Amino acid sequence: MALDRRDTRSGLCKGPTVARRDPIAAGHVPGSGWIGSNVTAEGLSQRQQARFDVPFLDGLGLDRLLILTLVVGVASTLLVILPGVHGHAIVPAIDLVIDTVALVACATLTLLAWARFRESHVIAAVYHAGAFMALTAAYGLAVLVSLQRSDSIGGVAEPEDVQVLVFAIARLVAASLFVIAGVFIVRPSYGWRPPLVLVVPTLVVLGAAVVGRLVGPPPDALQIVTFDASGLPQIAPFGAGLHLVTAGLLFAGAIASRALWRAGRAVIDGWIAVGLMFAGFAELQWTLYPSAHPGQVSTGDLLRLACFVTLLYGLEKAVRMDLRDLRAANVELAELRDAEVERASLEERARLARELHDGLAQDLWLAKLRTAELASIEGLPPDAERGIQDVSAAIDIGIGEARQAVAALRDRSYTDSSFCDLVRRTVEDYGDRFGLRVEFAFDGDRTTRIAPRTQAEILRIAQEAMANVARHADATIVGVRLGIKGDRISLRVVDNGRGFDVAAAGGDTFGLASMRERATLIGGRLRVSSRAGAGTRVVLSAPFARPPAVMEAELA
Repeated sequence: MALDRRDTRSGLCKGPTVARRDPIAAGHVPGSGWIGSNVTAEGLSQRQQARFDVPFLDGLGLDRLLILTLVVGVASTLLVILPGVHGHAIVPAIDLVIDTVALVACATLTLLAWARFRESHVIAAVYHAGAFMALTAAYGLAVLVSLQRSDSIGGVAEPEDVQVLVFAIARLVAASLFVIAGVFIVRPSYGWRPPLVLVVPTLVVLGAAVVGRLVGPPPDALQIVTFDASGLPQIAPFGAGLHLVTAGLLFAGAIASRALWRAGRAVIDGWIAVGLMFAGFAELQWTLYPSAHPGQVSTGDLLRLACFVTLLYGLEKAVRMDLRDLRAANVELAELRDAEVERASLEERARLARELHDGLAQDLWLAKLRTAELASIEGLPPDAERGIQDVSAAIDIGIGEARQAVAALRDRSYTDSSFCDLVRRTVEDYGDRFGLRVEFAFDGDRTTRIAPRTQAEILRIAQEAMANVARHADATIVGVRLGIKGDRISLRVVDNGRGFDVAAAGGDTFGLASMRERATLIGGRLRVSSRAGAGTRVVLSAPFARPPAVMEAELA
């Protein structure tokens, strides 16, 4: 359900703007990066969907990328079946690099997939974590084997039947989990308990490694590869069937991940789909030219490297998108907080207006009536009459001040009119009340928006400056200029009064101290310059929005 609120970031000389706030704008839906969600894209407005679209991975862009991956996979597969192309080479260093990159990528993706589930309860992420964990175990074992066989850098190490079997099981388990993850687009239940999904596949892979080491090579019926007279590995019937099934599951997992991306708008799901396409063709090419020796690199291994490079790149993009969404959410929260502060401020102003009207203003009227009764008494001494007249004049001023305060407190101009009109009306009202000639000017972009808190404090500073002119300056002309330049707003109040010694006044006067405190609250700076007989100049400069340090202090 959308939430309505009035945008309090009103323009300087522009009418109010009404904004629609909804859960998606407030950050209550999946982010476009890693986190994602279980909710579907149906029901999202076009504006809301556009918030999560990534130019390179929008709906059409992802399909194009998958088609490009398909073309690359088919072309490379056709290439390796050409006569004279055997599809593998003995490069132990590259084999170790590929396994290490795969190990790091799978471990990282495991941790973040689990974090994704813990933070946003994306059920598919549990199965992604289990798949990547199983592959982490397999590649960890491969790295250990390669390091143990480091003495075989100059040649081909002995075949590792157990390692081949462990990899086959790990990839089959991982592919199955990627397919199962797609089921939870429409299924809300967990299936297995999440920790079991993470642990059981890994135990299956490690168990296969342990059993293989203890029992020895599997029977002929379960052989993944065999070796010809020259010692090169050839795929066995069982191995061919197993890897073709795995390839089919990987392609199905790519389709499921694409569906997850379309449903949850998580960037990482789109990149997982691309990576699984590479992995599926890697299985096909490994079936054509298997590699059973540590240090042996096949075209399938290169495609797997492309898969993990794709996943790492997608991970980087996902983290970047999450950071972007986090910054956007912080901005939304700051705006909502400003709206709440403004609402509370309006309520407090209304309460104070009622108290002033029902309390101070009524007391002043009573005092005026009593003073009039005293003035009507006959035979008062001249000094008493003059005193009564002075008291009556002071009461009139107090009643005027109370009326002005009530009117200002009840003024909803922060949301119902432009800010510069409010400042102009305020200073001109002071001029009318105290017989001052007021010259108001505005300089800058009239469409610029400033924070509500900044508007309030600038208005209070203007009111205090005008009050000081009326009470102390003995001036006849006051110039007020509100201006915008760059990313700052300025206020200047200049009078032709008698002036005063700023150094002698220091910070002890309440009016000057109050203005400086208000300027500090909005991250601004207030300068007061004056001298005897030369008038007074008050200049304020402040940013449109509260600086980060001020915002953090308020949030704390």
